[in-house]
Amino acid sequence: MHNADVRDAVRSYAADIVLALSVHRGVGPALVWPDTEPSGLLDGLATHAAARLAAAPSELPEPPEPSPAALVPAGPEAGPLSGFLAEALGCAVTARYGYAPPGVPGRELPAGGDLLVIPVDRGCDCSVHPPARPGPLRMRLLKGEVLYVPQDFTMRVSGRHASSPLLVITFPSPGVPGLRSSGSRIRTPAP
Repeated sequence: MHNADVRDAVRSYAADIVLALSVHRGVGPALVWPDTEPSGLLDGLATHAAARLAAAPSELPEPPEPSPAALVPAGPEAGPLSGFLAEALGCAVTARYGYAPPGVPGRELPAGGDLLVIPVDRGCDCSVHPPARPGPLRMRLLKGEVLYVPQDFTMRVSGRHASSPLLVITFPSPGVPGLRSSGSRIRTPAP
């Protein structure tokens, strides 16, 4: 695949995410099944995630410790996807890696804003806890699927039989200072 083809494929993947955010942002969780995965994008992210997570073991509590998972910064390999999302959302986004450890009850992901959670290898079980409502929403994410979680929800993740590396993208909730666009208006990235 040529660079222009890869860029177009990443833009298409991001556009599917942006479409879901245009409806659900600031309202409630959304599960996104992008039409396509850019060739090699997730495998490349999984390789980088494994290396970055292995280089920072002291920052990552081992299961079954119930404290929030530490997230480590993603590198330039996450730039094309996070760049398209930042352009469409009109705000800064932060891409980090974490992992979903095997076992229940899983690990809580720290928020700091709205989240996009993407398993980049294998899959994970998720439990999303709405504010002031009983019972969590439970689902299984497969590699490449995207879960949007608004800031006021809490989320726990666990790997099914093995740890699953995750790309976690954080961005401000609608109406938060620093958001360049008004409300939850989302722009389509320019070609």
